[in-house]
Amino acid sequence: MCYRNRTVALASLCLATLTATASSQTTQQIVKDANGVTWQETKTVTQRMVPTTEYQTRQEQVYTPQVSTTYQSYQQNYLTPVTEYRWVSRRRGVLNPFVQPYWAHQLEPFTRWENRPATVQVPVTNTQWVAGTRTVSSPVVTYKAVPQETINRVVVSGTPATTTPSVAPSTQPATAIASRPLGGTQMQSDPPRTGMGWVSPSTPGRYR
Repeated sequence: MCYRNRTVALASLCLATLTATASSQTTQQIVKDANGVTWQETKTVTQRMVPTTEYQTRQEQVYTPQVSTTYQSYQQNYLTPVTEYRWVSRRRGVLNPFVQPYWAHQLEPFTRWENRPATVQVPVTNTQWVAGTRTVSSPVVTYKAVPQETINRVVVSGTPATTTPSVAPSTQPATAIASRPLGGTQMQSDPPRTGMGWVSPSTPGRYR
């Protein structure tokens, strides 16, 4: 079933594509721009299939379980204890030589079991499937034709104007070279740059 649905969807898509291709329109016209160049403009409008997803609601039949409990009667036999009292006579004082024997009568319980029938209620569970309807929202993919325009221009006569980027002269001033002379400035405390001759002292020293 799934394979069949896929085959039908693929066939529908192919048919829609062929229909869109066959419905393409092409128009040609000659146009002239502001620079005097004549162009042959070809305009082609094709139908492009665009998938869209829509949600559709539908009614579907569902079955829900409904559980019911009923009681059925059965006849069952069971044993019931029955207690009754009887008069029992016993002779007293037979072994006592000082007492004359006598008869004593008293009630004593006796229990017996009787088989009696009874009605028993047995619960029986029954499940029934009840039919109902519910609303289901499912996505459906559809294809819509959207027009797509393509324009192709070819020069017929004239030369298209080309713009050459111009380089503006630089208005920045040239880098100024420092006019400060090379080297440092002589300080008064610097030592002399040339050597001086030996000068003998005019006064003789203490040691010879």
